[in-house]
Amino acid sequence: MKTYINAFGGICSAGLNPKEIISNIQKNTPKIEKLNYENKEFMLAKINELKDLPLKTPKKFRTRTNQVLYTAILQIYSMIQNFINEFGKDRIGVVIGTTTTGVEESYKDLENFKLDLFKERNSLSNPANFLANLLGLESLRFGISSACTSGIKALIEAQRLLEYDLCDAVICGGVDSLNSLTIFGFDSLEILSSDFCLPFSKNRKGINLGEGAAVFLLSRKPSKLYIKGYASNNDAYHITKPNVSYSSQKDAILQALNQANLTFDKIDYINLHGTGTISNDDMEARLIDELFKMIPCSSTKSIMGHTLGAAGALEAMICLQILKESLEQESVELPIHCYDKFYDENMPKINLVCQKQKTKVYNALSLSFAFGGDNSAVILGVKD
Repeated sequence: MKTYINAFGGICSAGLNPKEIISNIQKNTPKIEKLNYENKEFMLAKINELKDLPLKTPKKFRTRTNQVLYTAILQIYSMIQNFINEFGKDRIGVVIGTTTTGVEESYKDLENFKLDLFKERNSLSNPANFLANLLGLESLRFGISSACTSGIKALIEAQRLLEYDLCDAVICGGVDSLNSLTIFGFDSLEILSSDFCLPFSKNRKGINLGEGAAVFLLSRKPSKLYIKGYASNNDAYHITKPNVSYSSQKDAILQALNQANLTFDKIDYINLHGTGTISNDDMEARLIDELFKMIPCSSTKSIMGHTLGAAGALEAMICLQILKESLEQESVELPIHCYDKFYDENMPKINLVCQKQKTKVYNALSLSFAFGGDNSAVILGVKD
């Protein structure tokens, strides 16, 4: 069964919609800035323009995370309403990946002993419940929190709901917002960069945290874009580091290719996880070198930061925007990897897009890897 992507939208520091985001990535314009957070400076990718939540929004849903999600969902709101009219409120599900929910706001709830509000805001299903409440939906809704694979796994779980005929359409995606728990938590791991994130560069110092959301409307209703293959697994190798042998990551890619009925050479572009940490970059370079040595690839985290629970969804959205533009043009400009050209020669050389490059894209592979050994791969493509 084919799952089609009928609409998609997104927002992050790099832009207020998919077209603006991909334009800034193609221009290789980092949207990361030095910000003071609780009297300490960090390089962060913050969104500076968000829509206000509707006045009727219940207090338990009044979080920055949901404000980011709301700003994104407005981009596909009219299409969602059309699907509600067609399928009914009881046949449209919601699956949202996240790691932060209302963690920043819930601190005050805890201090003021508002325990019920604390539990509601801190629930990992809060963003999914928010959308269901906003749209008046009565079908399945749940959250996914598997660290940096959350957003891409929401896409996978949404497809499964359609495959098992539990829904006629599913709104899915990922969202995260900047907050003190995440920032100081990653700071304690000593993997935050004091400069711009430089994946695969010998000059890299670590990651830049960011915030954002990407949302998708999936159904069996034909469109020009669809999910061709996917896979996820977990090797439980280490709480923060990937297995250098990359066997599970490789298995995920092979399963996705098999499901899509595609060979390695049919992938036209790869969006890498590419965090800018030595552990991830080394593993991913070896993985890509073995399977896709000559395929153009890039990490977009150097432009919009690492948005954690939203990362997989945003990067899938970037692939979709490229596919959409490729349908409309003879060739499309690929996302430039990074303005730093000093590749770490201790790793295998892969085909990073380090300057303007145009090609036709029919199939794009997006990869996400997470703490705890969680791995996901999704192949997005145009209708055959």
